[in-house]
Amino acid sequence: MNLFRLKASACVLFSLCAGAMAQTWPQTRAEKSNYNETSHYSDVISFLRDLQKAGAPISVQMLGKSTDGKEMPLAIASFPPVSSPAEARRLGKPIVYIQANIHAGEVEGKEAALAILRRLSQAGPDGLLGKIVLLVTPIYNIDGNEKFGPVAVNRPEQDGPAMVGVRPNGQGLDLNRDAIKAESPETRGVLEHVYNTWDPDVMMDLHTTDGTRHGWELTYAPPMNPNTDKDVMHFSRDVLLPTIRKELHEKFGMLTFDYGNVEGQRGQKGRAWYTYGQEGRYCTHYVGLRGRISILSEATTFIPFKDRVVGTDRFVTAILEYVASHAKQVVELTRKADARVVSWGLDPLKAPELGVRFDFGLRGEETVLLEHLEKGASPGIGRPKLLDKVKMPIYDRFKVTRTSRFPAAYLLPADAREAIALLVRHGIVVEKLQEPWHGEAERFAIEKLTLARTFQGHRIADLEGKFDKQAVSVDQGSYLVRTAQPLGVLAFHLLEPESLDGIAAWGFLGAELTDKKPYPILKLFDQVHVGTSRVAF
Repeated sequence: MNLFRLKASACVLFSLCAGAMAQTWPQTRAEKSNYNETSHYSDVISFLRDLQKAGAPISVQMLGKSTDGKEMPLAIASFPPVSSPAEARRLGKPIVYIQANIHAGEVEGKEAALAILRRLSQAGPDGLLGKIVLLVTPIYNIDGNEKFGPVAVNRPEQDGPAMVGVRPNGQGLDLNRDAIKAESPETRGVLEHVYNTWDPDVMMDLHTTDGTRHGWELTYAPPMNPNTDKDVMHFSRDVLLPTIRKELHEKFGMLTFDYGNVEGQRGQKGRAWYTYGQEGRYCTHYVGLRGRISILSEATTFIPFKDRVVGTDRFVTAILEYVASHAKQVVELTRKADARVVSWGLDPLKAPELGVRFDFGLRGEETVLLEHLEKGASPGIGRPKLLDKVKMPIYDRFKVTRTSRFPAAYLLPADAREAIALLVRHGIVVEKLQEPWHGEAERFAIEKLTLARTFQGHRIADLEGKFDKQAVSVDQGSYLVRTAQPLGVLAFHLLEPESLDGIAAWGFLGAELTDKKPYPILKLFDQVHVGTSRVAF
């Protein structure tokens, strides 16, 4: 699936080529236009091709085609060069995946990602690419990117460039709500060719925020679903991000904070700083449910375009440097997360109950930098000239309000093929029973089913009910999903009936899902010994 095969082998030894390459490194469209323009799809492809011609240690593979038929590039960069996950794993280095431009009007991540690829290639084997394997999708939403229009129309609060793309993809979907239902070619491509193939230890998703007008140059977030591995969560939220925040301020005077917006405090008087949802439909939270480190980057939309590119570059680079300097810890962290969930599946009695319903969690009260406006004034483009320091509650995390037991396995009926196809697409191991099975299981009795308003083409289903233990007989041809696999927590998120972000919620069980019938998926707490074959689509 390679688009072009001019790889780092164009220069057998980097040191012999450095002098020649110094004259041929490409510039981004943003750089060439003094940040009056952002890159088109053709610019990104030409930039990657020119990097290879300059001798950068980069190969480019394709993730598939967008709705409008454009091939989606994935750049793979490393010293020594690698072309497969097996090669990368043999090197023992952390694998880091960066995706940019998922909302195509938010353009600085695209430009920063390209500039980072160039700079790290220039640094040679002694730089970061000698310590990590870097995967980059610089233009995730190609179709949205190519629908250029005036920034005043497509991103009215954004300070440049003059023409930008739009938020949805070619299907009209918000790609940062598609990680679970996986309906877009973009999500399906990254599942097949990045998460299920390269299995990156760290992921970064680059955005631009246009919410509350605050005084920070960039805001960020870790994976926030409480079912994320506890050590991955702690490292991301409590170790990595506070360190980067402090470092950026000390080095550059750059102000950063946890992503959020000011809202009325729920059930109380006053205002508070609230983060966004915890659902796995968001890319970074999805990666957390896979047991991996993930970081959301949100440059601030009303500061100048060039400053947003520079700020994003500094933030991403600081994280890459931290990961490279803690490489062994990062790799061990993700491997231990895998081992932990496998052990739960093998012995569910030792597993904690996991969350199925959540609410915002309070970190404490801290100072928030908010734009000060004179009476009757309107906010405009550009950095705030005056800032108020307002102390308020910070809700930057989530707490569990309802739990469910973690099982040894789930059993799905033979006609649940749409749900099975989705599970396999996510990389979850699914087995098909080659013989009938009899045993004890828990079945969820649906007492109430509520459908929400249409969201991303679906009416989200909310199931209420209770589990009952019973003896069951299951036919040959039914499907078995054991939780003793690295993606066991993701399987839980998808298959639990009370999950508001799983296959039931998104409608993958079709007409089978009513309040007149029991939930068709069984939970098993003992190991299943029966003949099976692995399912592939």
